[in-house]
Amino acid sequence: MRVLSPKANDDRVSTPESIIDAMTAAQGAQGDCLSIEQAFRRYHGGLMNFLHRRLRNEDDAEDVAQETYARLVQAYAGNLAPDTASTLIFKIADNVANDLSRRRKSRHAAEHCPVELVPLVSDEPCQERRLEAQQQVERLYAAIAGLPHRCQQVFLLNRVDRMTYPQIARHCGISVSMVEKHITKALAALREQVGDVF
Repeated sequence: MRVLSPKANDDRVSTPESIIDAMTAAQGAQGDCLSIEQAFRRYHGGLMNFLHRRLRNEDDAEDVAQETYARLVQAYAGNLAPDTASTLIFKIADNVANDLSRRRKSRHAAEHCPVELVPLVSDEPCQERRLEAQQQVERLYAAIAGLPHRCQQVFLLNRVDRMTYPQIARHCGISVSMVEKHITKALAALREQVGDVF
């Protein structure tokens, strides 16, 4: 059996009502055969269940069912054999659903971009930034190592060990104002060598 596509300008089968009218007009002798309208009524529920499972979209299922019956009416003006009617209806519906999938794939194919052209974004700093940060840390260590002993000690107790000025004063046996002077001197020397990183 050959399934024909509906004509593009044929508006007679564009609604469910016009499909039923066309099927009724296409009926031939009843006998042991099913009219297209009888086949439509008999298999419509099962067809809709099949299309809902296949397409997972109610609107698409209804559109495919309507197109299926339109093609059935155009291709088979007479009656259908009862033993092949359901197979014919489901085969036409399967073809229409495949056509829908192909159209959607070809429409979306133009929207795809090759992975080579997609810019990759990472939270990791780039190699240049890591190298720059490493060099800055090395300059900082060198600058701290170049401080006078007491100044270096006071600075590290404050910035690394998180001790307060009074705690540092007690620890080193110096006054709080002397701690302040050492911190000020250390910061000035470090800013001069590595910039304002504190």
